[in-house]
Amino acid sequence: MLSVQPLQTRDPEVALEVQAVFALAQQQEAVQIGLAPADTPPGRSLGDVMASTDFHLGARDGPHLVGVLAVGPDDEAGQVAISALVVHPAHQRRGIGRALLREALARGAGLGFCVTASARNPAALALYASAGFVAYRHGALGPQALPMVKLRRPAA
Repeated sequence: MLSVQPLQTRDPEVALEVQAVFALAQQQEAVQIGLAPADTPPGRSLGDVMASTDFHLGARDGPHLVGVLAVGPDDEAGQVAISALVVHPAHQRRGIGRALLREALARGAGLGFCVTASARNPAALALYASAGFVAYRHGALGPQALPMVKLRRPAA
C-alpha cells in the first residue's frame, strides 16, 4: 500500500534511500532524453541530500522508498520550486509521481509553484500540465544545450 509522508533527510539511512532513488531515476532520464553517459551531470551525493534545506516528501510501497519530491525556494518571488520529482524506474506508471505532486500541492495550498523540466521528457511535462502547470520560460542547460521548460502553477 502506497503512503506519502515527509522525509527526514538528515537521517543517514533515509538520505541513503533518497540518494539511491535519485541516482536510478537520473540515469533513466539521461537515457530517455538522449544524453550520453559522459554528458550526464553527476547525481546528488549522500552529502548533498543530507545538507539539503528542501522539504522532501517520500512515497513508500510498504517499507520501500519508491518516489521522492523535493520543494525549495525559487529565484523568482511569489513561488516555490519543485526541485526534484523522481520515481524508482521499477515503480513507474503507477500514479506515484502524481500522488507525490498532489500531496505537495495540498501541503502548499495558497502558494504558487514552479518546476523546471527537460523539454525532451513528455511524461513529466504531461504530469505537470495535468496538475495545472503552464510553461512560461524556455531555455537551454549545460554544454549540451539541453532544452528546458519552466512551468508554473499560480497560487489558488
